[in-house]
Amino acid sequence: MLVLGLNYSYDAAACIVRDGEVLGGAQEERFSRLKHDRNFPSQAIEFCLKRAGATLADVDAVGFFWNPGIHAQTLNVKQSGLPRHPLEYLYNVPNHLLRGFAGDPVASVEQTLRMKSGRQLTIHYVTHHLAHAASTLFRAPFEEAVLLTVDGYGERTSTHIAIGRGLEIETLHTIEFPHSIGALYAAVTEHLGFRANSGEGKVMGLAAYGQPCRANELRQLVELTDEGFRLDLSYFSFFLERERRVSERFCARFGAPRAPESTLDQHHYDLAASLQLVTEELLLHLAAVARRMTGQRRLGMAGGVALNCVANGRIAREAGFDECFFQPAAGDAGTALGAALWVTHGIARRPRHRGLTVDTLGLEFTDQEIAQELERAALPSLCLRDPAAAAAELLAAGKIIGWFQGRAEFGPRALGNRSILADPRPREMQDQLNHRVKFREPFRPFAPSALAERASELFEPDMPSPFMLRALQVRPEMRAKVPAITHVDGSARVHTVTRAANPLFYRLIEEFAHRTGLPCVLNTSFNIRGEPIVNRVADALKCFYTTDMDALIIGHHALARSAEAAAILRTHAE
Repeated sequence: MLVLGLNYSYDAAACIVRDGEVLGGAQEERFSRLKHDRNFPSQAIEFCLKRAGATLADVDAVGFFWNPGIHAQTLNVKQSGLPRHPLEYLYNVPNHLLRGFAGDPVASVEQTLRMKSGRQLTIHYVTHHLAHAASTLFRAPFEEAVLLTVDGYGERTSTHIAIGRGLEIETLHTIEFPHSIGALYAAVTEHLGFRANSGEGKVMGLAAYGQPCRANELRQLVELTDEGFRLDLSYFSFFLERERRVSERFCARFGAPRAPESTLDQHHYDLAASLQLVTEELLLHLAAVARRMTGQRRLGMAGGVALNCVANGRIAREAGFDECFFQPAAGDAGTALGAALWVTHGIARRPRHRGLTVDTLGLEFTDQEIAQELERAALPSLCLRDPAAAAAELLAAGKIIGWFQGRAEFGPRALGNRSILADPRPREMQDQLNHRVKFREPFRPFAPSALAERASELFEPDMPSPFMLRALQVRPEMRAKVPAITHVDGSARVHTVTRAANPLFYRLIEEFAHRTGLPCVLNTSFNIRGEPIVNRVADALKCFYTTDMDALIIGHHALARSAEAAAILRTHAE
């Protein structure tokens, strides 16, 4: 059974699943080069179908990330004798008929188009949080778990607690918008001068520079309940047609909004720290509610709020679960994957696929294709015997390199296939990366990628973090040795790498450890501020030549920008 999954909103994306095996997945932004692209994911679909060796006519079903029936049932449709466009029948007829089912909400919607050729296309409109939950359960390394999904909203729901067992997902409790942690965080993100639904990660990094001295005031805006929470909506306007997401009452209490790109002061740091602490407390409370409802010892999380790696680190340490799985594509792009998996397993009842959970689901290039791209661009390059060894030697010499290998990652993190890499030891490396390559705010930290079995030498507590979604503490005695990946509060957004998950990247870190004694490298996404992560060879070349990286290793091919980097690469050339 071949199923295509779609997200057609913020971070539009497509995924393709055959009999439970995820063949491919990509965000539209990687092709269009428009960050967080919300247009219909035509190019991502084209990639997915090509990856499956199929056409749309071969697709058995489509899973869509949203259930419009929930909205259709409550629309106030007025009778009108005016001429109307025939396409309106697709939604107007259900709007009218569904008024006869008051009190009986729409659970799902299917739409089947039958072609004259005999082919048919069935679209399953999967409820948003069910898609999030399915993306977690069916990719987690366990059969049964409580599933907690938290975001801005989907249809009407902002928080969803379910129990997942085998092929079943049973909803236990929901919290409805506008009572929303995601909307709360986005509103304060905007108030702090960053773009809502984009700059939340910046606020998380900014928080480490402040003190949570306003946390008690923010707590007064949130009422904890036995089953979740409620917001004091008098402080917010994100649920109204307003210019700002916070109300005048919020501004009177917490200060005027910061203009984008203006100076940050201690007030902004402290508000960010307070918001982050209250968010962590809210998520720990929800995790406790979920555990109390189910008695489960395993937790799966998704939704945009599950990208908050500082909160995830606390949940993994403090919430009392034996295992936690944080979906690597936790944001809305991941609902394309979840919708396809729900159609496959929840509706068609196909057995779950047993395999290693990885996020490298995107585009890849052969060495021959890379060579053709370089020849077309008239760029001289070297062919390397061992790209991992060459990269490790460059890093040990203090060079900054672009690393483009294998399939692109699906989701917001670069995990060793579309990465910019550097030595974590020099204290000045953070500033060099920000000024020479990334062009981003100086308060944002850089992450380490470490050999999984040696990560405890550097970080505590000892726990896996395969998708860079948990913040751990750098051991106090190691902080002076790896200052480039140690945040101001002593934390690091750790990525633990196994040989099974990414053998080439693992060997690069292993080679670096042989040269330096440190089993980790600095790893940041292969892009500059405001652009998506590179996808194609041409994207990597553009980023390389418009920044000040020292070298680019792309497949077995390498290019250098400095004489010293070129000399090192020549020693590894075939």
